[in-house]
Amino acid sequence: MPTEVPRNPAESDETILEFVVRDRLSKEQIRDLLNSMGASTSGARGEMAERLLGLRGLKDREVLNLLPNEDLKRVAKRFGMPESTGGGGLFDTFFGDQHKDLVDRISKAAAKERAPRPKTVTDAAAAVATPVTGPLYHAQTPEVPQRAPPSLFSSPGGVAQTSGVPGFHEVRDFVGAYKFGYRYDDEDLYEVELLGALRGKYGISNAVRQEGDRGRVYDIVVGNSTRIEMKLPKSKTDLDRMVGQVLSYLAKSHPGGVIVVIVSFQMKNQQEIHNRQQELERAGAVVFVK
Repeated sequence: MPTEVPRNPAESDETILEFVVRDRLSKEQIRDLLNSMGASTSGARGEMAERLLGLRGLKDREVLNLLPNEDLKRVAKRFGMPESTGGGGLFDTFFGDQHKDLVDRISKAAAKERAPRPKTVTDAAAAVATPVTGPLYHAQTPEVPQRAPPSLFSSPGGVAQTSGVPGFHEVRDFVGAYKFGYRYDDEDLYEVELLGALRGKYGISNAVRQEGDRGRVYDIVVGNSTRIEMKLPKSKTDLDRMVGQVLSYLAKSHPGGVIVVIVSFQMKNQQEIHNRQQELERAGAVVFVK
């Protein structure tokens, strides 16, 4: 018999997907999922779990398929799901697919729940290092007062995925209109979310993380038309470094235009951001402050 995993009444708002990612997946499984979605695989297990929960396009069934039957039974019991209504006869015993049945039942329930809410980076760093087999309760965390992100396969305006390689002006308009689903303390999470949105709009092969001979050159490259830099400045020094980096990119002979996305909420002096925005725009970059 599997160990019963009772649900903490104080955490009744936790979704199936949140529980499975935080408490049942191994570090290697989380890393593989992040890698398959083009996200960073750095950091401790808790950080990677929250990063995964913040990605658009994370599918319940894809995650649940990684669990063995015993873990799936724990999930079903924890979230109060009734036993399978299968006949239980000899045919089911020898020819039935218990794993598929469990995944089907749990994924149907998960599909009715809200979108995952990743914890802050501080909370993630303090998360449990490895999955456990016995009862587990988390400390309750404050709800993120933001809207749930829309589907991976739609733009902020609800436009379906576009086929073909997009031009710079099309990408510029999409990025300019894009609204992030959450407020993060980690620049990489903004980059991952925007990358997911661009892949949903233009296709996985048309939006990639660019790597150069000495590491990444641009944060995101869309086709041959657009290079995107994602920035979360916290100080004037960060802004100065950003300007130097982008100006060096503009001086290179890479094809396409350059877009800089600045998330500004951590800067006390917003005028500093405005000044750097004007400087980069004069140099030829398109700059969006969000």
